[in-house]
Amino acid sequence: MKNRNIVITYLLITLIFLSEVVLNFNQYSYRGYYTDKIIEWLWLAMTVFIIIKLWKKKAIKAYFGLLVAGIILSILPMMIPFFALLSYFSTIDSYQRISLNDEYRIERHRPGALSKPQIAIYQQKGIFEKRISKIPYVEVLEKVIQRPSIDISIDERNESIQEAKLVSANKDSIGIEYKIMNKKQIFYHKNKEDWFDDL
Repeated sequence: MKNRNIVITYLLITLIFLSEVVLNFNQYSYRGYYTDKIIEWLWLAMTVFIIIKLWKKKAIKAYFGLLVAGIILSILPMMIPFFALLSYFSTIDSYQRISLNDEYRIERHRPGALSKPQIAIYQQKGIFEKRISKIPYVEVLEKVIQRPSIDISIDERNESIQEAKLVSANKDSIGIEYKIMNKKQIFYHKNKEDWFDDL
């Protein structure tokens, strides 16, 4: 493969990767949990390949320097941005993914190094999916096991969802019947159209 073709391929993969980042900021992503991870890993692998293959080029050395500087700068402020990047590129803090039907899926995950576990609901929209709701997992746990969060131990907070069934879905809310610790309860998640509500 000629160097020109390698660069063109890398630029195309980078554009797809950047489009995924832009989608993410707007609560969208490509359909399916592993689709994004495959794009991220492919971009990372191609980045390493292109740096090794074209190392003699000054532009590549400068690009490598920028990447290294970016990683170092992300480590300096208590490593929070670095852990966010690590979480973005890996499946470390993704605890569970449950498909409710062909249109909806839920994910129990921790979105950041200092974040508490959350439940996120995704709606499929063609080749994309949109996060339509997110809520701290402990709120779902409180409702299902009928106890206030102050009485829920750390071990219980880590209990996984045994079962989740879609009960209802409309433009305002989505009802899911959860089974956790052998107890069942329906929880209604608010369907958020305006994510600025969280600010």
